[in-house]
Amino acid sequence: MLDQYFTEPSQKILEFRNTVETSTIGRNIKIFGIDNFEINKDYSVAIFSLNGDQESEKFRELFYSFSYSSWKIKIIDFGILKRGYSETDTKFAIEEIIDRLSSFGILVICVGGNSALTNTVCDALKDNFDYLNIVSVDKLIGINDHKNSIDNNNYLSHLITNDNSKLNFFCNIGYLRHLNQIEKIDLVKKINFDLFSLGDLRSNFDEVEPILRDANILNFSLESLQSNIINFKLTSPNGLSAHEACKLSRYAGLSSSMKVVMFGNVKSTLECNYILSEIVWYTIEGYNNRHMDDFSKDHDFNYYNIEVDGHNLRFYQNKISNRWWVEYVDKLMVSYKKDIIPCSKNDYKLAQSSIISDRIIKRLKNKII
Repeated sequence: MLDQYFTEPSQKILEFRNTVETSTIGRNIKIFGIDNFEINKDYSVAIFSLNGDQESEKFRELFYSFSYSSWKIKIIDFGILKRGYSETDTKFAIEEIIDRLSSFGILVICVGGNSALTNTVCDALKDNFDYLNIVSVDKLIGINDHKNSIDNNNYLSHLITNDNSKLNFFCNIGYLRHLNQIEKIDLVKKINFDLFSLGDLRSNFDEVEPILRDANILNFSLESLQSNIINFKLTSPNGLSAHEACKLSRYAGLSSSMKVVMFGNVKSTLECNYILSEIVWYTIEGYNNRHMDDFSKDHDFNYYNIEVDGHNLRFYQNKISNRWWVEYVDKLMVSYKKDIIPCSKNDYKLAQSSIISDRIIKRLKNKII
């Protein structure tokens, strides 16, 4: 068990759980310190918090009162992580927790902290993965002086310069152009990572679904939302709407590649904790509706072979989920075993017009020797 890393729930949470209806989340999940359970592969989702008691109570009182819906999965809430004597101790604990839970195939949802936690999560997962794909939902691109300790503003710089991070692909969704220097934007594009500004996202929202489908880690900053939604005036009034945040979270839950989802930069306001509770709910809703694409089942797919400028592409359309994938057929040029990458219907339509989409070009550049 991981008992030594968590604090038992407060009396307030104990009492609150007994007041909610039997059809709510609070009455249908296992809670550390209240329920007896053993971690195993029967569980699908585990939640824990890095914030303090009061913030944790605000989140859980809202989250526990939400409907458990028709979910067929089992969920654990570990509550609040104990702070170590040093940052190193806390980092070690988080790494061990994530490593242990991920070994059982459990999706980890971490509430609290900031974007610097992304680097700790990478360290926890890297020994079990050949490479890692990371998505951040944030108004700011985390590039800055990486000589300083890892923080909200430079975590990506540290990931890029760390040879042991196993960073294969990165995408920042929802950044605001006026808050990010053009040099940062150009650098990310130069190394063939992806960027979706808030305007790009709203022009074609569904184009980010394939990116989240192939991600292992999601870093979701609550500051990426409009300031009025989280009732925090020290961030931009421009940002994601509540609906957009829930939709992105659902995409993350749907992704069978996703291992850890982090919701950071949480504010103490009631409004922020309410939308936090909602996006956690939609992440789990996505998980409950996961569909495993099994490429060995030919009858599950429609296939379309297209040649563009001498490049042979094979598109897969899943008849059940309606999701699209693409394969670069020349096996000699693929550097990883996983040579089928997520794409969208728009990528297929572009290929029909003899155009290889930017998404496919970028991902192939990461895979071609």
